[in-house]
Amino acid sequence: MIDIFESTAQARPDSVFLSYVDRAGEEKTYTYRQTRLLAAQLARRLRDKGVFPGDMVAVDLPNCPMYVFLALAAAYGSFGLVALNHRLTSAEKLTRVLELERCGVRISYRIDEESAPRLFDQVCNSLLRNESRGSRVDDSLGGSVEDAIHFAERSAHIFDPDQRALIMFTSGSTGKPKGAELTWSNLTEAAAASNRVLVGHQRSRGLWQGVLPLFHVGGFQVLVRSVCSRWSLRLYEHFDAARVLADGAELHATHISVVDKMLQDMLDVQLAWEKEGRKAKAGTAGSAAPAGSSQPAGTLDQYQCVLLGGGPLNANTVRRALAAQGRVYASYGMTETSSQVANTLITPQFTGGLRLLPGYSARIVDPDEQGFGRLALRGPGVVSGYVNARATFTVDGFFLTGDTAALHEGCLYIRERTADMFVSGGENVYPAEIVDALVRIPGISDAYVFGVPDTRWGRRPAAVVELSAGAPPLSVDSIRGALAKRLSRLYIPEQICIVNEMPRIGIGKIDRTACEGLFRQHIDIARVILHRVRLPFSKPFKTPKETLTYRELILVEVVDKKGRVGLGECTAFDTDWYLPETLEDDLRVMRELLAPQLIARTYLHPREVSVDLLALEGAEQYPMACSALEMACWDLYGKITEEPLWMLIGEEFDRLTRAVAFRDGSVPPVGKAGRKRRTPQRQVYSGAVVGLGTPSQTVEEVRACVRQGYQRVKLKVAPGKGLASVRAVRRAFPHLLITLDANQSFSLHHMAELRAYDQLDIGWIEEPLNLSAAGVSRHENAFSRLASFQHTLAMPICVDESFVNRREAAWLFDYPELRCAMVKIGKFGGIQPALEFVHRALTEGREVCMSGMYDTGISRFAHAAFQTLPGVVIPGDLGATARYFDIDLTTPPYTAPDGIITLNAPGHESGIGCQLDARALTEVRKRRYVVE
Repeated sequence: MIDIFESTAQARPDSVFLSYVDRAGEEKTYTYRQTRLLAAQLARRLRDKGVFPGDMVAVDLPNCPMYVFLALAAAYGSFGLVALNHRLTSAEKLTRVLELERCGVRISYRIDEESAPRLFDQVCNSLLRNESRGSRVDDSLGGSVEDAIHFAERSAHIFDPDQRALIMFTSGSTGKPKGAELTWSNLTEAAAASNRVLVGHQRSRGLWQGVLPLFHVGGFQVLVRSVCSRWSLRLYEHFDAARVLADGAELHATHISVVDKMLQDMLDVQLAWEKEGRKAKAGTAGSAAPAGSSQPAGTLDQYQCVLLGGGPLNANTVRRALAAQGRVYASYGMTETSSQVANTLITPQFTGGLRLLPGYSARIVDPDEQGFGRLALRGPGVVSGYVNARATFTVDGFFLTGDTAALHEGCLYIRERTADMFVSGGENVYPAEIVDALVRIPGISDAYVFGVPDTRWGRRPAAVVELSAGAPPLSVDSIRGALAKRLSRLYIPEQICIVNEMPRIGIGKIDRTACEGLFRQHIDIARVILHRVRLPFSKPFKTPKETLTYRELILVEVVDKKGRVGLGECTAFDTDWYLPETLEDDLRVMRELLAPQLIARTYLHPREVSVDLLALEGAEQYPMACSALEMACWDLYGKITEEPLWMLIGEEFDRLTRAVAFRDGSVPPVGKAGRKRRTPQRQVYSGAVVGLGTPSQTVEEVRACVRQGYQRVKLKVAPGKGLASVRAVRRAFPHLLITLDANQSFSLHHMAELRAYDQLDIGWIEEPLNLSAAGVSRHENAFSRLASFQHTLAMPICVDESFVNRREAAWLFDYPELRCAMVKIGKFGGIQPALEFVHRALTEGREVCMSGMYDTGISRFAHAAFQTLPGVVIPGDLGATARYFDIDLTTPPYTAPDGIITLNAPGHESGIGCQLDARALTEVRKRRYVVE
């Protein structure tokens, strides 16, 4: 390889060989002459540091110019590189280095992100000093620019292509990572075979875009192919589909090597540009394309070759690429074969067959009736062995891969890894066939299928499916229905989990271990227990609409197949005085519809539960019933993963932030939430609610709240009832944060009374207007009337009863006048939809306040967890349950000493942070229901 590079550098020294784009988008370029000098001088510098011919240098770097210079320096200096996966942990990298050394490999130097800049600066400075001095010798190096040139020429002349060039570890997805030994001959002859097919003799000049990591063989071979074809290389530290496509158009890039996820991202960017271009052309919106153009900044059809590898073909990606008229080459290869050994240009007539590259041959060992068996390969890029393991060869020298394939009419048909196949009920099941059927379903971008143990069948297929960006929601039933048209019942997965983003590793490959690990942490409910309880209030509680003497609730236990229990709470009332949804309706819906659905499904994450339940016909009318079961699943998931609820919702909050940033191209003004801490325990402040009473009574109750440390007090008010009490409280506590709750009791005739509250420094007033009296029915958008009414008051209006579900709550964002909302998880249908609302509200600069509904510690702990999110700064209506009830149903009891709520106290570190008090539950339970 170095002889080709050296001759090119001598023939056109001032031509650009390497251009590099870093993560920030900054660009650097290097000519052949600069690259030659830097690589040769780097080889000399490393020799001074004790790196001798035959030694190995461990490289732990991302894509960067230094990596390229090191690859060329290795050829100049007759040493090899150990390409460490930069994304591994420090312990994993060290394990690989030590293992090689135990196997007798001499690793004489290691280069990482800390040492590389110093080494690079030394090389650059020595060349600059020497160049400024002419031919004088630099004593620290013992050489000059002329010496570096002489070193390069001599090294190219004596270059040994059969010397070990690279040790690269396999991914280890089917077992222990193995260190494959690749010679310069393996790399260059494999590159030459690729170039004969992908380049041919059509172009004297071209440009490869290097987006795969150089520590993967597919990325390293892009460098080798560039050198062997005497082409320039455009290298990227970070793959950005928009930047890559735009660069490709501007620089006339001809070739690029990608994996499926990268190609999907490029197609998504092209589609977005095309949409924006059409809008711009129609004069309806700005365009993401270049100014003055309605055309995309770059398209897939600009490339002569898009080389697609890294895993099985995704039928959905292939279909989209064909529609975009891209010249996509499907390929097959591995680390042990120096990247690809077979490829084929995908056309509408493509049936999956790949043609072997020149110089390669294949055998099928132990074929079945259909001709599929274990694939064996021989050719110039195939390794002679591993450093730390024994490679398997046939007697005539063919390398035995771990893949199943067939040969037909000169084409290679790859099925999948031999280890992926499993037996179910005596029949062979090939996951690749199921994946192919899944990705053909509209809305699914990718999938992973594997076998899970089954007592009856031995193993049954399970699937993780990834939704396409912007795809409509898919249910498990709809996926199974679509599969039934393509696959036999044996092949339809028993468990299907739907995710927005598949776990991935490295260059975008599906993280098989993580996917299977998700199933080990999945939510698999065996039975649901419903407790209907009646809690008497310590004293009657007066609101503008109702005087409450007791509180009926439904407490939920979900029990998984390992006996772990998650708790939830249905906070509907037994009459419709507050909301149309009642406890009796919810009990029926949970028993007949929601609980059976929960038991029939498997979920990887609790975010999937609310989507599944609310998608059931009629379930949208019962968000509090859905919420009770979904809350219990979050609690259970916390116990499965051994994480507290506040941490789980913090991680989900961060995920929502990243999703918004990706969609909008900017970071919303919200902070990070889900940071792990040494202890799961957290503390948040609480507010307190005081009912209607005389001025003296109210002041005494507020004084008690202040003594107990509450940071905010909410006072109930009504027409003719409350103004004097609020005035008395403000006089007694001039600096206290006071908010009001009118429970929709005032009419326009009470404007003078409402404006009197404006003089008392009120934080906000909840729901002042009696909308029914104002002619607004429950089914109409009340926010419009409240937004208009806000202009007549100085204190902000906070919405609460004006919406009864998540759909109505979203109308808030159409009215900038309404700046505050009370959030009760039950009304949104669960923690996930409530979290999504809170995230959007904070992103748009609104205030949210968490609010209880005279509930038990289960619901209150869950609401309090939201107060750990960045931006949720106002203490919620989450005072101690002892303020209302003499009996506390949770252990630990829900308290707020000094106005502070402690989440996940010692002994209750996971989930919501409490369990039911069996003795107390027996005292107040009316009835128990079990659904199995």
